[in-house]
Amino acid sequence: MPKKENSTEQKPDQEKDKSKGADKILLQPIVDEMQQSYLDYAMSVIVSRALPDVRDGLKPVHRRILYAMWTIGLKAGGKFRKSATVVGEVLGKYHPHGDSAVYDSLVRLAQNFSMRAPLVHGQGNFGSMDGDGAAAMRYCLTGDSLVLTDKGIVPIESISKKTETAINLRVLNYKGKAVQADKFFNSGKHNVIRITTEQGYGIRGTYNHPILVWKLNEFSQPDFAWKLLEDITTNDYALINRSSCLFSKQNASLKTYKAKPSKKQKKIGLPSAMNKDLAFLLGALTAEGSFSRGQISFNNQDARFYDKVKNIIIKEFPGIKLYERKIKGNCQELNIYHQQAVNFLHAIGLSKEKSDKKAIPFSVLASRQDCVRQFLISLFEGDGSVISKKEKRHNGESIELTYNSKSEQLIKELKTVLLNFGVTTTAPYQDKRNQCYKLIISGSDSIYNFHKQIGFFSREKKEKLGSIENMNKERMSKNDWIPHITEYLRKNYPTQFIKKHNFDRYNNLEKNYNALKNILNSRDILMIDWILKNKFFFNKIKTIEKPKIKETVYSIRVKNTCHSFVANGFINHNTEAKLSRVSEEMLFDIEKETVDFIDNYDGTIQEPRVLPAKLPNLLLNGTLGIAVGMATNIPPHNLTELCDGVSAVIDNEDIDINELIKIVKGPDFPTGGIIYNKADIKQAYATGKGGIVVRAVTDIEEIKAGMHRIIVTEMPYQVNKADLVAKIAELVKDKKIDGIKDLRDESDKDGVRVVVELKKDTYPQKILNRLFKLTNLQTTFHVNMLALVDGIQPRVLTLKSVFEEFIKHRKEVIKRRTEFDLQKAKDRAHILEGLVKAISIIDKIIALIKKSKDRDEARIGLIKKFKFTEAQSNAILDMRLSQLANLERQRLEDELKEKKALIKELESILSSSKKVLSIIKNELKELKEKFGDERRTKIISGAVDTFSQEDLIPNESAIVIITHDGYIKRLSPDTFKTQIRGGKGVVGLTTKEEDAVEMFFATTTHSDILFFTNRGRVFQLKAYDVPAASRTAKGSSLVNFLQISGEEKVGAVLSLDDIKDSKFLIMVTRSGTIKKVPIEDFANVRRSGLIAIKLHSGDALEWVKPSNGKNEIMLISNNGQAIRFKEDNVRPMGRAASGVRGIKLKDADNVVGMDVINPDKASQTLLFVITANGYGKKTSIKEYKIQSRGGSGIKTANVTAKTGKVIGSMAVGENLNDDKSDIIAISGKGQTIRVPMKSVSKLGRATQGVRIMRLKEPNDKVSNVALV
Repeated sequence: MPKKENSTEQKPDQEKDKSKGADKILLQPIVDEMQQSYLDYAMSVIVSRALPDVRDGLKPVHRRILYAMWTIGLKAGGKFRKSATVVGEVLGKYHPHGDSAVYDSLVRLAQNFSMRAPLVHGQGNFGSMDGDGAAAMRYCLTGDSLVLTDKGIVPIESISKKTETAINLRVLNYKGKAVQADKFFNSGKHNVIRITTEQGYGIRGTYNHPILVWKLNEFSQPDFAWKLLEDITTNDYALINRSSCLFSKQNASLKTYKAKPSKKQKKIGLPSAMNKDLAFLLGALTAEGSFSRGQISFNNQDARFYDKVKNIIIKEFPGIKLYERKIKGNCQELNIYHQQAVNFLHAIGLSKEKSDKKAIPFSVLASRQDCVRQFLISLFEGDGSVISKKEKRHNGESIELTYNSKSEQLIKELKTVLLNFGVTTTAPYQDKRNQCYKLIISGSDSIYNFHKQIGFFSREKKEKLGSIENMNKERMSKNDWIPHITEYLRKNYPTQFIKKHNFDRYNNLEKNYNALKNILNSRDILMIDWILKNKFFFNKIKTIEKPKIKETVYSIRVKNTCHSFVANGFINHNTEAKLSRVSEEMLFDIEKETVDFIDNYDGTIQEPRVLPAKLPNLLLNGTLGIAVGMATNIPPHNLTELCDGVSAVIDNEDIDINELIKIVKGPDFPTGGIIYNKADIKQAYATGKGGIVVRAVTDIEEIKAGMHRIIVTEMPYQVNKADLVAKIAELVKDKKIDGIKDLRDESDKDGVRVVVELKKDTYPQKILNRLFKLTNLQTTFHVNMLALVDGIQPRVLTLKSVFEEFIKHRKEVIKRRTEFDLQKAKDRAHILEGLVKAISIIDKIIALIKKSKDRDEARIGLIKKFKFTEAQSNAILDMRLSQLANLERQRLEDELKEKKALIKELESILSSSKKVLSIIKNELKELKEKFGDERRTKIISGAVDTFSQEDLIPNESAIVIITHDGYIKRLSPDTFKTQIRGGKGVVGLTTKEEDAVEMFFATTTHSDILFFTNRGRVFQLKAYDVPAASRTAKGSSLVNFLQISGEEKVGAVLSLDDIKDSKFLIMVTRSGTIKKVPIEDFANVRRSGLIAIKLHSGDALEWVKPSNGKNEIMLISNNGQAIRFKEDNVRPMGRAASGVRGIKLKDADNVVGMDVINPDKASQTLLFVITANGYGKKTSIKEYKIQSRGGSGIKTANVTAKTGKVIGSMAVGENLNDDKSDIIAISGKGQTIRVPMKSVSKLGRATQGVRIMRLKEPNDKVSNVALV
């Protein structure tokens, strides 16, 4: 390699270039450059982004937000402004980052569940304790966007002609509820984005306009989210509302549209309000009418339709004369010439334009649902068609329902109106031959909804459309489907049921809902419930256009927490904000040079380095921040206690933490809760670090005798309530908590209320303790009071040091404020002295001024002749004649006296630190009186009773069942009654048709269970973590508990309680390989598992049993062979070894049983075997001679077609204890029987055995057996 110094050596050419500026390029070692760059970045994050300043408790972005709001006049007593205005001000002047960073910070400042004293007063949706996101900062739509209101389906621009005004409307929100809208905004001209979906639904709005979309969230789960138009991509799916509707509550009044007839015209009657007949007429004229030379014409071949239209005209316009004639094509035509009727129809929205400019009359859209329905009936009668089709799909029949029009505007409006009837349509396409747009009503559900809610007028079309009722309702629409759902379920729930079915159509989802409820977790069940409740039309974005021409955009304010409304079928959102009263106390006196100002990011304006901050905000609202290599987490506190605490430090500089904690009792969270253990609080305050345990406030209510419920009324700080409820539901579903009957969230605007209904005779305190243990009803707040000292130095601070830094800051602010006020007072006193002196010699001054030719000469004369200063001279020249009056002279003298007294007082403050501290205390007293309130968080002196999970779960006997497909469940042995030998038994669990019971063993709930897989890996699980289930339930998938792959199966299971006195684990594979491993090798089984044995291709680990190293081994084969050999023949090996041969097997034979025999008890030990057809027997171990390892063994059962092959075995004592005296056998299809072991006959090796279980199903076989 070249020497390092050579890298900086300059050649002659480089020396030449040096004069041209090449010397500005500095060669640096890359390691040094990266170190310096990283250090610069780290310091930038620490000082300029992530950590708060101890003086005002704010991070830079929060400080900039408050200062920006202050400078643009968003004071607490003023009006609200759109949040986007604030964000734009902050971005443009102070914070060169993304708008989402600023808006998210603004949102948190307004959240009363995050801030103890919110610094921003927000209006609209600023998020919730359920983790709901805040609304977007602003939404603005183009004027033609159709909004669903209780006054009709109206273009947003038609709501008001004013720029900003109060309104009284109800609009449809995304939950399908009618909510209040109270303000309208004309937001001026802006750049807009137009998005169009694959089915032709479109909307135009500002770049920061948000719509509701369906996407995969950060956990790859399907979820809805609000997304700005500028962030929308063609991979997004818009949620189109079609399941909820909102129409005008009353029909449109038409009185103002009545024109007086001319003198030459005969007066006719005109309708005063919209009605069903008039709406029908407008639909017919829109579809089949034309306008020419001042007359309206209508013609049609259908006589009934023609007569209906004619009769409505005569009825609605009494006295009108119609002109009729027959035209080509067997058509009848009528003409309306009467100008009073013609003008009236045009005035209420009937288009005068040609067919390509037609639109739906506004008077129809502003009327009730039944009028809109009649309009659509006649509109489709005129230009709609219904065709029955024969095809191979869908049982050979289908319907095509279409509407044709040359007007793109009419088609666009029609798509939105039909959504209000639950009818979706395809994207219109234009026939180039006749320039007509064709709109198709898509999907059997939409056609059925059109049939039921709208329909046609003519009998023929009605009959064709009515055939939809006889068609296959299971047909799947090509366009109406739910994205992501099937892929997500198949990925996360690899069951046969999920694999076999599709769930991306609503009919399939509804049909399989009950089955899914038994498989999915609570979060995903809630997702399915939400999908089925709202039935949104999921539409993929097709095009995104960005016109260069700006358009006028509009907005409305929705007075509701969700702050959303439906327009053009899309769902929209926003917020407004101003400063809170508390935050103004952070900014008062900032104009008095109380803090330093620095240049902003581009040097065009200045911003404060820190705010004056009358109150100790760092502790009042707390903070959370993650910097590079450090983090801060400070809890909120009570303002009253903080004010008293600061005052106490002022009064006694030597106050210790023991005294201070009596005043500041502990954190005071905005969400309430209960803090346990004052010792933890004391440690956190004394060191700046520590953990504080917080619990929810709960109450146990007795409903009636033996029936209780738990009520949660306050949550621990920063706990997501919705996630908490979902977690409890999941624990109940997984049987990790028993005794809960019902769970619901009854929270509302008045507070939190989560209700947990308990089953009868359940011990409520035990359930509550378990909830504290397993959920976020109990959390630990980890205090780390890290903040910037002097704006630059990150330091972990104690409670007292935070107060000291705050006092230091306030002393500096008061000093600078006093100096500012003093200078102002001196300047004013100086002027007053000049004015008083001038009045005393006013005649001379007047004379001098009169002689002067201009103001400058007069000013110079006053300075030279009377010794006035320049400032005094200017004040004298500005003095009004009225000030020469005696009263004015006195007023000046009094003011001068006051200023001198003020100067004296201000100078005394600057010279006395005690007076400065007294001012701080008085200001804190005022703040306490103004904003102080009671504590929300209670404090309990003692610690929470510590309890382990085992303390909350009784240690009881249990049976664990595992199926071939990997389902597991736990149940009590008492579930199975003892029966006589040879009985049929009962159903032990319900399995899928292709599934079968694989393992069946007894344990206790506190036992640690080792799961050995067929691939030679081992996992560990507590028995109580296996969900308890009923006798017939199929259980839960093992993949929910163990990190095993899809093809990996559990082959052997062992309870650690049974092996605590053992030295080795003996492992046996299906092909007869045996291995002995020291038991300490499995002391710490990690979550991802350990390698237990190295397997040969095609082999599988099946048995693992403990041993003391001096036992004997029994291996039993499927064909009825058995071998007995000493354990000494197998040497100990490591986990990664393969093992040695245990038994020599013939082709198609495999090991089905293995046991470890204590040689001291061999004479009293029996070998129990059971065959596939339910035959079993006991044989003395003495009949099996000890052989060498690796032999073929000897016969242990006479295997015949009647008995079936041997499927299992176990070594049992000849004199079994009472509590271990039964065997439970289970079949592949879930049939079980429990019989006393003593009822099984003791027979010789070569016998068939006796019937133990009579199988119900012809092809069923015994699959496993356990001793209990």
